[in-house]
Amino acid sequence: MDTTIATDRPTADALAAEVDPHRPALVGVLARAHAAEQAALRRVAELEAELRAARTEQITDGADPRLVEFWDRAGRIADNANFCEEYDRLADAMNGVPREREWDVTAQAVITINVSRIVTARTAEDAESGLRDEIDDEVLIDLIRYNSYDLELEDLDAERR
Repeated sequence: MDTTIATDRPTADALAAEVDPHRPALVGVLARAHAAEQAALRRVAELEAELRAARTEQITDGADPRLVEFWDRAGRIADNANFCEEYDRLADAMNGVPREREWDVTAQAVITINVSRIVTARTAEDAESGLRDEIDDEVLIDLIRYNSYDLELEDLDAERR
């Protein structure tokens, strides 16, 4: 037996839509705003928990991000007060941030590039000599600029400044 009562009366949503035709769009906007608000509140709670932990957890490692400013200032003090060895020993023992220093570094740079030219000569030795005569600084610069090459650094030597 069907208990549905047929009526010609409009539903409350239909009446509301007649009164304000933008209502369905507004409901969607409100739902998205509510979801964004909830996500933001969850993120705030996460950040507050991280902040509480950062304020209360014991530091057990010198590499802890909370010590970055400490190591930076201590390194500058060591540089200015000539406590460099002590700072380096302490930073190494505690897994701290090592100081950066200036170094004078010298090396021999060896560039390997293939050179191919047509040389008119009577013998192979004369052709090789002719190629050597053709290659000057400008030709080398153009070869490096417009061709691939291999670069190797040899005999590296670094001295602290």
